[in-house]
Amino acid sequence: MANVRLPDGDGDELQRVGLLQPQMAKMLSALTEACYRDSTLPIREKEAARMRIAHINGCVVCSDTRMANSDLYGIDESFYDDVDDPAKRGRYTERERMAIEFAERYAWGKHTMDGAFWGRLHAAFSDAEIVDLAMCCINFLGGGRFVAVLDLSTQCPIRITEGQAVNMKVPLEPLRASASSR
Repeated sequence: MANVRLPDGDGDELQRVGLLQPQMAKMLSALTEACYRDSTLPIREKEAARMRIAHINGCVVCSDTRMANSDLYGIDESFYDDVDDPAKRGRYTERERMAIEFAERYAWGKHTMDGAFWGRLHAAFSDAEIVDLAMCCINFLGGGRFVAVLDLSTQCPIRITEGQAVNMKVPLEPLRASASSR
């Protein structure tokens, strides 16, 4: 049960929470969409980082979210499960391992990122790719923590497709009504 009172209406808790702050929910949805539409990083690198942060956040919704057609990307359940165990990370590419490690350190804070880490990260990613990964981690950490802290649930499993916003989907009608009433 959510930790805030949600408006009545269609949709599950994750959908209805955005009705409390529709303009802000629209912005979060746009960030999520950009992570899957505009990011230049391969899906596997983003998914490895997203799942590691989901587990750190303790976000059940994010932890249960999967890529649609995951087999096309070579992603199976163990791909998602193994991100937490450094001993199992040999199954990932060097860049995927670095994306996981970056996500961990991003979630834990700047003090975990030393010169040696930055040297390894720069050896694997360009500056533009590091910024891309950091922007995706903004979404994964902030959106996931939001869902986890407010204890929001969703009725059906979420399946991500490239170019699709997956968090904070807000019906357009309440947005229009809210905007016209101001």
